[in-house]
Amino acid sequence: MKENLISLQGREFRYLERKGAGPQLLFLHGLSDFAGQCIPIASQRPENWHLLALDQRGHGGSWQPDEGYSPIDYADDINSFMDALDITSIHIFGHSMGGRNALVFSAENPHKVQSLILGDIGPDKNLNDIEETTRFFNDLPDTFHTVDEARLHLEKRKPGYSRENIDILMQNLELNTNGNFVWRYSKDACIQSVTESRSRGWWEYLPVVQCQVLLLHVEGSTELPNAVAKRMMENLSHAEYLTMTNCTHNFHLEQPETAAMEIQQFIAGV
Repeated sequence: MKENLISLQGREFRYLERKGAGPQLLFLHGLSDFAGQCIPIASQRPENWHLLALDQRGHGGSWQPDEGYSPIDYADDINSFMDALDITSIHIFGHSMGGRNALVFSAENPHKVQSLILGDIGPDKNLNDIEETTRFFNDLPDTFHTVDEARLHLEKRKPGYSRENIDILMQNLELNTNGNFVWRYSKDACIQSVTESRSRGWWEYLPVVQCQVLLLHVEGSTELPNAVAKRMMENLSHAEYLTMTNCTHNFHLEQPETAAMEIQQFIAGV
């Protein structure tokens, strides 16, 4: 996929693109992630598919404002992104935070979404998640002196990940002017994002979504409890449900072949 920069409302955003004449699919990453995490799934897509992946605000190579990290703010960016590329309608796969942002965008812009794939995320309020995530980012090292130090940190955080997956996560680091490796995302942006999204529920958006929806739910997920997933299916008008097994929340990295196949079959039936 080719790396590009684009100006949205005068602010610079980074995105990846692989052009094609087939279905158009936009990937929206999760909290503290970046567009490159779509690559394992993208590599499984037919060559004629038009694939896009956006570094959302506060993440990767995109604009990092001091504030403005509500799902509504992210949804406005998605809208500006599509308009800037003259895309009138698209399929969207949103993982985790990206899924919640895509849900809000789909409800607010029904004519612009052909289908919506939600990756292990729900609209529930969760104050405990705010506290735990804030603690996690406050305790996270800001810098690493060497590549090996950074890789060891990621390997400990993600035990069982393949070398290829760790290589992808390593791309979420960059060298600063002091020669140290630092995160490409803003830790403060991540804390604000989870605070904005989890301090209230977003249930009122579900019945408004008009497109077909696929909910990919990780078995035993701590991010999306079974009861919440069940309630989501009751509140979505046109939805399919699929359980992802033998994986964790980042199933798109751990099982890209399975995830890609399910997404392709779903979109083919839309």
